[in-house]
Amino acid sequence: MNDKEKPRQNESNLTGRVRSTAACDACRARKVRCIYMPDKPKCSICTELGIECTQIRPRKKRGPKNRYLETLRSRLDVESPGIDPSLGDSPDLSSPSVPATSPQSISCDIEHIAPLPVLQQIVKDWFGWIHPVAPIFHRSQMLDRIMQALIAKNGSDSSFLVLVASLCAAVVASLRRRRGLYGAVTVDRCFDIAERHGLWDRNKCISLEWVLAMYNFTSATHHEQGIGSSLAYRLSAESAMGVKYLLYHDFDQMSLLDQQILKRLYWLIYAGQCTFDMHGWPLLVMRQAHEQVNALIPLDVPIDSLLEGIPEASHAFPSQSYIPGLNALARLFLIWQASQSVPIKTMEHLQESMKQAQQALTDLPPQLKWRSRPGSPMNSEERVVGSDFGTDVQTVNLKVTQLHIRANLLEQMNGIARAHNLLLTPTFISEERHRVVDELLDILYHMPNEVFDANGYSVVPKIRDIGGALLDEVRTGVFGANQQATLNLDRLLAKLQELDVRCQDQQLVQYF
Repeated sequence: MNDKEKPRQNESNLTGRVRSTAACDACRARKVRCIYMPDKPKCSICTELGIECTQIRPRKKRGPKNRYLETLRSRLDVESPGIDPSLGDSPDLSSPSVPATSPQSISCDIEHIAPLPVLQQIVKDWFGWIHPVAPIFHRSQMLDRIMQALIAKNGSDSSFLVLVASLCAAVVASLRRRRGLYGAVTVDRCFDIAERHGLWDRNKCISLEWVLAMYNFTSATHHEQGIGSSLAYRLSAESAMGVKYLLYHDFDQMSLLDQQILKRLYWLIYAGQCTFDMHGWPLLVMRQAHEQVNALIPLDVPIDSLLEGIPEASHAFPSQSYIPGLNALARLFLIWQASQSVPIKTMEHLQESMKQAQQALTDLPPQLKWRSRPGSPMNSEERVVGSDFGTDVQTVNLKVTQLHIRANLLEQMNGIARAHNLLLTPTFISEERHRVVDELLDILYHMPNEVFDANGYSVVPKIRDIGGALLDEVRTGVFGANQQATLNLDRLLAKLQELDVRCQDQQLVQYF
């Protein structure tokens, strides 16, 4: 380090810690204080993380001054020269309830979100990691529109800019260990941009782009703030309301492509609401009893085939259809919701729902069926493995969701058993619980962590819920099951420690 970079003593620090005037690479990337202890070659953060403490990464060059506020002030001076700016404080420009300007008066430069290389990386990661479980965009179409927005003289459409900001927020929130690839893009930054361009504008029409943006921001908020977030509740309600409005008011006027995307979005939001309900956070009812399920099932076709007849539609990136998996996911949650719709739950009713959940995945294509690997106590038959990473992502999503539903039904059965004063867990509940845990451990230890990362943080609470039942098994297990339950719990916790990256900030090794 040169003289300017030498650490200096903070006079207000009584512990003897030394704060560096020039943070190391790791601390600067994390935007945290770089603290050196006396006679230590590494700062405290790098020591704790067990990484090298370096200062070799060049600092970012400071760009030109932000002219945004200056432009607003000059515009106000021209439009209202008689108003004295000293009469009151300026309104909070970031508040969605009191917008300082209309979306039309704000520059719609798409590079305000991120430079083009970063946008291209985010779009690439969406389609490489997230698209298999949320097939709601077309890659070529998205990239073409981004390029058109870049060359547009009058800026891009504000609705499309909000959509791109939401996509960026969803990717950054879901792929936490890849955030180093996304520069300064953060979820809060994407929200700020979307709000400035009319995300909450009461005059904005409900469109498919707006509903897609709400869904993406719901996903991002869920990953960032957790299931109990009030903002996640609000966004989920907005997206559900938007989908229902489009289905019953604008559906006949939409193109075939938009109709199919809307149906896909319907089931993704429905699955999310059922998952919230299973965690004890019931949301709005998405599906009504009188709705015809078959009419809402998406067509099992690649999205490319839906672009036929659309002018300037690009097919540079032919995409695989992930609709069989999405439809199977919908069937799983329909089974779970039906199990909760009876006035009085009984053992027989819940057992029948368990059987239906187990059978729901039997009609899947071979590449989406999970079968245990050699050496597993479950099955010696090896799963049909394709070369497609997205197929593995969807397989894990379906299997973990099925196991979560089965575990949830088992806990309800266990509650009924306790209500009948059965001090010990009935044998069939204990055996099925072990079967669920064995299947979960099998998939956890035979699939790479990248596949679980692609499913987003929502997979972690599901695994926790399944593991939580083991605590009851350890406490009240029968026939000597305590020891096996303890061993399984240890293995589950070890894997959870690897998968839970909310408190970590490490780079994923490139999977592709």
